[in-house]
Amino acid sequence: MKIALRIVLGLILLTASIAKLSNMSGFVAVLHSYHIFPQGLHWPAAIMISGVELVIGSWLFWGRHLRQAAWTSLVLHSVYACFAAFMLLRNVPILNCGCFGSYLARPLSWMTVGQNLVLVALSLLLARLARPVRSLYTR
Repeated sequence: MKIALRIVLGLILLTASIAKLSNMSGFVAVLHSYHIFPQGLHWPAAIMISGVELVIGSWLFWGRHLRQAAWTSLVLHSVYACFAAFMLLRNVPILNCGCFGSYLARPLSWMTVGQNLVLVALSLLLARLARPVRSLYTR
């Protein structure tokens, strides 16, 4: 189960990152539509978001730093869920949530929040499964 979780979470983050990186100007336009970042920060934010997803997705997929990657995935998807809920509560119409950059464009909705919360739960489960096993011989 642990292997399946890390591969699924890793593939989701890697796919999202690669989609964003392959059309950064499109992803920057998506970030601009949120009207949350100051004008000069759209490109740095796009690069940072894509880079973090790439690193965490790689770690999850390959099983490196698994516990830390799972916790970071949990935090990342929690931020995404809270941010999406905040935008929805403000009634800001977002035509492309940006989950996969400018590809697979779909409006921001409560389903987006729900999907991120499912990813939070899966990340938590993976973090719990990735705990170091304590030996009977260690104190």
